[in-house]
Amino acid sequence: MACEPPTDPGGAAGPLPTSILGCSTLPQRSPPGWGQELHNGQVLTVVRTDNTCAPVSFDLGAVEEQLQAWGIQVPAEQYKNLAESALLEPQVRRYIIYNSRPVRLAFAVVFYVVVWANIYSTSQMFALGSPWAGVLLATLTAVSLTLTLVLVFERQQRKANTNTDLRLTAANEALLRHHVLLGVTDTVEGCQSVIQLWFVYFDLESCVQFLSDHIQEMKRSQESVLRNKLSQLCVVMETGVNPVVEGPEDLEDAPLLPSTPGPPERSLMQTELYQLVPEAEPEEMARQLLAVFGGYYTRLLVTSQLPRPMGARHTDSAQVPCPCQLIEVHILGTGCCPFLAR
Repeated sequence: MACEPPTDPGGAAGPLPTSILGCSTLPQRSPPGWGQELHNGQVLTVVRTDNTCAPVSFDLGAVEEQLQAWGIQVPAEQYKNLAESALLEPQVRRYIIYNSRPVRLAFAVVFYVVVWANIYSTSQMFALGSPWAGVLLATLTAVSLTLTLVLVFERQQRKANTNTDLRLTAANEALLRHHVLLGVTDTVEGCQSVIQLWFVYFDLESCVQFLSDHIQEMKRSQESVLRNKLSQLCVVMETGVNPVVEGPEDLEDAPLLPSTPGPPERSLMQTELYQLVPEAEPEEMARQLLAVFGGYYTRLLVTSQLPRPMGARHTDSAQVPCPCQLIEVHILGTGCCPFLAR
């Protein structure tokens, strides 16, 4: 399976920078070190699967061969179950489809037509002026309400992307030591929804060292700010709780059948707040931050939506920030981050 050329995925702001991607096709199999030198931020491959068929799976066996061609030895078993369970569960696939741009656009068009028709028919029913006045009133009102709906959709889309990125945390945690980051985007080809899984090369040891020093410095001088930022990095998890039913102490007196027949009771659900980056040693916290935001960084990278940095740090391009820059400025710093504005 050859590497597909980088296309414009759903929500892409423009073409991928050639200085970061390097070669858009994978080289033929060759011993490690004979091929092109890898650069931080370089897309290794992208694997796609149709989101409208069931069951679906990623061809990760071919990905393993392509990574080996680059000299990266990482068995697919280390991340296959983590990636597929995170993205290919039926409820997750439906979530991705319903929050895709074409579905939201179709809903906005239907909403505009319905609102316009209702307002125009109401204006004609009550004879509110000339027909042109009714058309103008219906058009202005429908446009205003539709724009409001589009803004709500955009906010919901950011939440959907964030939730999908977070599901790749475990897979990225397994791939960090192999210098690979994993990200996901979705697009529509024809009438089919397609999920794209991106593999990006990045040696994060320099980022780990920088973030470790930065977290250590924040613990000394800005501990309250650090705790406030980390407290926002949490997810809500629901777990089942089995209620304890009190019965007679003497088992001989216990009835064999329930006294009142009826449907079985549903198990109680307990909501817990799980912190993604718990308090630990600075290096461990740095690695956890990179694992949590690996999918977020990769999605912004391949869709050309990364914020402009003040200068290059661990990438070859001065226009593309590295993960530690993104985390330092927009996660732990005062910069605005859509990830935290959920």
